[in-house]
Amino acid sequence: MRPNSRLLLSLVSLLTLLTAAAYAQKRMCPKPPPSPFKHDGQIITSFDSRAGGMRTTLQHPRPLVRGAEVYYLAATFMHQDPRRPAVPPTLDLILVSATPAAGLRAGQQLAFVLDGQTRSFGQNVSYRSQPTADGTTLESARITLSYAEASALTRARRVAARVGGTEVELTNNHLEALREIVSLMAPSPSRWQTDALSSAR
Repeated sequence: MRPNSRLLLSLVSLLTLLTAAAYAQKRMCPKPPPSPFKHDGQIITSFDSRAGGMRTTLQHPRPLVRGAEVYYLAATFMHQDPRRPAVPPTLDLILVSATPAAGLRAGQQLAFVLDGQTRSFGQNVSYRSQPTADGTTLESARITLSYAEASALTRARRVAARVGGTEVELTNNHLEALREIVSLMAPSPSRWQTDALSSAR
């Protein structure tokens, strides 16, 4: 197996652990209509048995490269039922390092540059290291964004992630994938109204 193939398999395993999504569950949502967003990311909605609700997860196969440093992007959120009191929806944005030079370690500052303006988004960041089968270690940073923060990020034309002293720019393909998953965070009022009418009968 080629090194790139092993890396991709390790990355998929890590993202599965990070998002805690129950991909093995058979309780899946119906296949959605064709998306107006054009990108190579994979967006899956499934039942998360640990959290007890539906979770939508984005995994993007294209690397973000800056010199010798390589990162991958993922995102995930839990669906909220507006009929029940709950915390506002949030999006977990996950940046995974795929090379030793691109290490993500606790204490490093993670910020985003939106159209030239630096935004720290409250610095709600956590870090994790995960050993792989080939003996290497993948490191990741997870930042939790409010719906307003995620919307602001995806409205920008140019977005770069700044980790420590390194700045890596997201491609249009990555931004389109993020725009789609953020669009899925907003619940459809008509769906909940339909459910309420059905339960009242």
